[in-house]
Amino acid sequence: MNFFYIILILVSLSNHLLAEDNIDDDSFYSKGVKHYDNGEFKKSFIIFFNLAQKGNKDAIYNISNMYYEGIGTTQDFISSLKYSWLCTLNGNKKCLKKTKILKEKIDENTLTNLSNEITKTLEDSFVKKMNFISAFKLGYWYERISPEIDLEKSYLWYSVSVSGGVYKAMKIRDRVGDQLEKETIAELQKEANAIFTKNKYFNKKDEK
Repeated sequence: MNFFYIILILVSLSNHLLAEDNIDDDSFYSKGVKHYDNGEFKKSFIIFFNLAQKGNKDAIYNISNMYYEGIGTTQDFISSLKYSWLCTLNGNKKCLKKTKILKEKIDENTLTNLSNEITKTLEDSFVKKMNFISAFKLGYWYERISPEIDLEKSYLWYSVSVSGGVYKAMKIRDRVGDQLEKETIAELQKEANAIFTKNKYFNKKDEK
């Protein structure tokens, strides 16, 4: 079955479950946990999957494990790695070890495509929503997680996130900068400024 239709089915089923009780996300999550504890894994997977699409951190963690073990769904190392990466970017250290295991189970081309998908998701979140936490996550991604570590891009995105008020990135940015050449830093600072000012003052997200 086409992956697009699988997503539609899962979202449709989960929306149906949500509509039945008209409950908020926290209560919906608790319902998913209850299904899981009762051994109703398919129902819990549907709920967690839906919440994961909305960015729920706990649901993302659960989905990464369920794909990894094949609980409530078929075992899928690619999807598990995707959600394990997202889980790690959310600050959950439990997922980091699993990402290292999963990378060994996936071919290089698929790994590259999946990596590009993660970066695009974060970039889109920054550009369309002015989400500076996504800029911070990009910095962390390129510094610690990406299959191809890139300290220049890491410094760039950490710089953008600091400019947007994510001040916890300041020391990390400077630590990464200590590993770069002065000329490189000067160019990256110009690029960071261009990204920041363009998105702060000329963002077109409200245009139709």
